[in-house]
Amino acid sequence: MSFAEELRLVAIVLLGLTLLGGCLSAPTAGSIGVVFSHDAKTRTVHIHSVADGRAAEQAGILPGDRVKMVDGVLVDELDMRRLRKLLRGAVGSKVTLTLLREDEVIHIELTRTPHAAKTTVRSRRERVE
Repeated sequence: MSFAEELRLVAIVLLGLTLLGGCLSAPTAGSIGVVFSHDAKTRTVHIHSVADGRAAEQAGILPGDRVKMVDGVLVDELDMRRLRKLLRGAVGSKVTLTLLREDEVIHIELTRTPHAAKTTVRSRRERVE
């Protein structure tokens, strides 16, 4: 694994921990049940993993889907701090994602739910097409 790949993997893990930790510290913060990956070179954001039984899985979001917008805001040029701010919200509040899956554009409205204590996730390696 190259240094750049290792660095990207570390960034993915840190992003996931930051999203999880930040939401757990605020009792009213909700989640849609995804971990994002950000490719610093191409400036793209993808779904890295989807938690079983959460809003994202129920809506049909898949690991590997490319995220273009969150609530109408283009995410490609955002830093991870700004992306987290867009995704965070109160339990029961809604967030709209615009995704690209191959040639298809998908608009999905999700409702944030409380964080589960233990969650099973499906990662890109487990994606079935």
